[in-house]
Amino acid sequence: MRKFIVLVLLMTVATSIVAQESKEHEKISPYLESLICGEDARDIRRAPSTETQTITLLAKLAEDADEEELAEKYGFEVLSRIGRVLVLRMPKGSVAQMAADNGVVRLEAERMPRPMLDLVPQQIGVDKVHDGLINQLPQAYTGKNVVVGIVDSGFDYINPFFRDENGVTRIQWAADYINNKKYSGTDEVTTAMHSSDASTMYHGTHVAGIAAGSRVQDSDWDTTTSKTYQGIASEADIAEGAINSEITSSGLSSATSIQAFADIFEYADQQNKPCVINYSLGDAMSFADTRQLEEEAIRTLLEKPGHVLVVASGNAGSTSRLAHKPADMTEGGCGVCFNDWEQYGTYFGIELKVKTTQSITLRYTNSSYSTNKGTQTIAVESLIGAKSFSLGSKQIQVYLKEQTDDYCVFYLTAGLTTTFTTSERILVTISGEGDAWIYADPLCAQLENVVTILNLQLAEEGYSMAWPAMMPEVISVGNIAYRFKIVTMANKYASQGGVVTPTDITDMESTKGEGYLAKSSSVGPTLTGAVKPDVCAPGVNIVSAENFFIDDDTYYSVAGWDIAALDTEYETWDGMSGYFHIMAQTGTSMSAPAVTGTIALWLQADPTLTTERIKDVIAHSSRQPDDELSYPNNQYGYGEIDAYRGLLYILNLTGIRDLSQHQPQQARVSLNGKRLNVSFANDYEGPVTVRVFSTDGRLLLTSSDTNIGLERLSHGVYAVQVTTGEKSTTGSTLIRL
Repeated sequence: MRKFIVLVLLMTVATSIVAQESKEHEKISPYLESLICGEDARDIRRAPSTETQTITLLAKLAEDADEEELAEKYGFEVLSRIGRVLVLRMPKGSVAQMAADNGVVRLEAERMPRPMLDLVPQQIGVDKVHDGLINQLPQAYTGKNVVVGIVDSGFDYINPFFRDENGVTRIQWAADYINNKKYSGTDEVTTAMHSSDASTMYHGTHVAGIAAGSRVQDSDWDTTTSKTYQGIASEADIAEGAINSEITSSGLSSATSIQAFADIFEYADQQNKPCVINYSLGDAMSFADTRQLEEEAIRTLLEKPGHVLVVASGNAGSTSRLAHKPADMTEGGCGVCFNDWEQYGTYFGIELKVKTTQSITLRYTNSSYSTNKGTQTIAVESLIGAKSFSLGSKQIQVYLKEQTDDYCVFYLTAGLTTTFTTSERILVTISGEGDAWIYADPLCAQLENVVTILNLQLAEEGYSMAWPAMMPEVISVGNIAYRFKIVTMANKYASQGGVVTPTDITDMESTKGEGYLAKSSSVGPTLTGAVKPDVCAPGVNIVSAENFFIDDDTYYSVAGWDIAALDTEYETWDGMSGYFHIMAQTGTSMSAPAVTGTIALWLQADPTLTTERIKDVIAHSSRQPDDELSYPNNQYGYGEIDAYRGLLYILNLTGIRDLSQHQPQQARVSLNGKRLNVSFANDYEGPVTVRVFSTDGRLLLTSSDTNIGLERLSHGVYAVQVTTGEKSTTGSTLIRL
């Protein structure tokens, strides 16, 4: 009897321990669990592993929890509060203990998203965003009294692209989350000069220049080849948060991005200004709900009018990402092939959504699927408790991301020392009754159909959106292609990988040619079936600021993208000497800030705009590039953003019968005090009619002159209609007296 009681007690204790471990496991997101266990194999970026004692994560506490008591017990510091979601910095070794506490609902962190910049060397050049009259911006709106936030990496705070007419930086606030420093005001920002990752990263500087760069000229200002460059919201205040997406093992995680969003919105609120934040980074979508707190925090931040988040949709549009095995198919699957994208390398990474009654088979083979280098068949029930398994000479790591009554979601990835070549493949087959899905991680792999094997042709087009671009609460942006080739300072074609003689347009650059979707631009639907992206903008071959502080080793790798030096003196900053340059880049990283800058103009017109209202403006004002499609769709969303038509819609000027909904391409309207001048780029000398309307639709003035006095008009915004005998010189624009 006594032995029986002891046995029962032991079983009870064991059951309690298992239950406690299960409870703890459910409260920690899978990636965070891998970090605290020292298993960061899912980090396919392969950053150098340096042990740190603290980690930034997201937490949600029970409503009746004593926060001060928990903070003292587990040693955390609250960095931001976003509704009930907290951003914490805490000792890495305390995470598991805290997760087991009844006062904790969930702890979460995911891998840091990566820049949405095409890593294909052919994707370099220039675009119409900065081509003056081809896409001129409304003069009445410049982003003044609006905060443009950039959450990114590699910031140059003293670049001419961010200086006002007095040479003072327009960056009003900056945070360096890599070294936990914040700078407020132009003096502190200028003294800091750059973010701590500026020697190796340049992405954020280029992105910020597109969204909100000041007007600059290249060094050929005294020749006929002189060019002027300007960001969209050229008078907006700029706030920058450096998160360095390349660092994943130094205590930073995706929670750091949430902290940056919260801090920038808080800064804008303190200034009583609306704010639009650009986030040209992303990660893979997932079948598992592993980003619960991140998404709750983002939704909370965006509830307030005047808070907007713009996100790059991704650059995986030319690849297959999803395969679906129907319930009535006994077995099915597809092949997995490998990207070779610079530092991201060739790694295996797929997500499986499968039933516990099913099994999976992986076969390691060559590009023609004709050899067998190793095969492994595993029942899903056995996979639940597995940490890894061998596949021929390769080691595959297993992560259980989610388990419900119906399905399990696994992430399978190569071990830390395991890589593949672009000539190798893995064949994935799922067997058993019921639906099942395979999703390829856009950072490291893609799917392809095996035409020679029945039922292994399930890879589908689409489903390549990144997270958080797939969220309905954000504005997600795709990429329109315009100009494909440009000669660099070295007299080489940057858009063709630095060759002397260019080839034809690469298939990555455009689906149909100039003015259509870039083939690399990620497309919808999302894994839940939602239509994405929301809108598109120019993103192939965009010229913008180059980070002055890139070190020599990195600089030589990017110098081939230099388009020109700026018209500034030879300068020395922080031990670095030289001229400031502009560079060309491609990706939805570049199209997103064009939309961010445009929304800043709209927020100047109406600081109370919400994301829902902005999507309504986009729906009613975007240009629809492909007339063979209906809109919205999973390629373009509502189409290509139109800053001017959007402003007319916001200001309720679309109902004026005689007012054009476009600006004249070959006419320029300018102000000198209260003198209005109309000039023409094509030497037009025919008849001209100029009409001036108030924003409530009243016709205030009609003239046949091109130089008109507006002295009797009070200060404010007015619409000017120029009508000639030619389409290129007819249109309207907005002025501000």
